[in-house]
Amino acid sequence: MTKVGQLFEDEKIRAVKEATERVTKEVTQKVTGEVTEKAAEKALKQGFSVESIAEILSMTEEEVLEIQEKLSMPV
Repeated sequence: MTKVGQLFEDEKIRAVKEATERVTKEVTQKVTGEVTEKAAEKALKQGFSVESIAEILSMTEEEVLEIQEKLSMPV
């Protein structure tokens, strides 16, 4: 392979690696958020306090309150 061909091949490999890392990070963040939200919903249904849920799941109280509102549960 010529030097120019190798440069193009190296660039292609680098671009694919960067895209894979970016997509993996995005998917991981999305799934983690979904799992955390489901855990918060379950904890709310079981009667845990907003403060406890926020602390245990590393969320803000506002985030937990938003989930609580979606569930139409009294504060």
